[in-house]
Amino acid sequence: MTTDVDEATQVDWVQSVLFDRGYLARIRGEAIKVYLVVVEAVGGEPDRSVTISLNQLVARTRLSTPTVIDGLAQLERLGLVVSTTGPRGKVKTYYVADPPALDAD
Repeated sequence: MTTDVDEATQVDWVQSVLFDRGYLARIRGEAIKVYLVVVEAVGGEPDRSVTISLNQLVARTRLSTPTVIDGLAQLERLGLVVSTTGPRGKVKTYYVADPPALDAD
């Protein structure tokens, strides 16, 4: 997938979300893989949406369907992605948010 965004900008944004804003410490298990695949699918840019099926996520992450579903639920609880069901209920659109910094625990 090709975008107009500079690759360094994409890396900086992902680094900011995961490290500087504290989300890496909150993402558990395989959810980080799911997050990275969704971020890649939106071209590495925040505040964008992508329509992708569960089967595509499973194939891209090489994780089981239940693991991907659990990862997506975790990412939604953290506010990193927001999902909406497509017209037939099988394909969802995932919006990748540009989340605020987390409060330190």
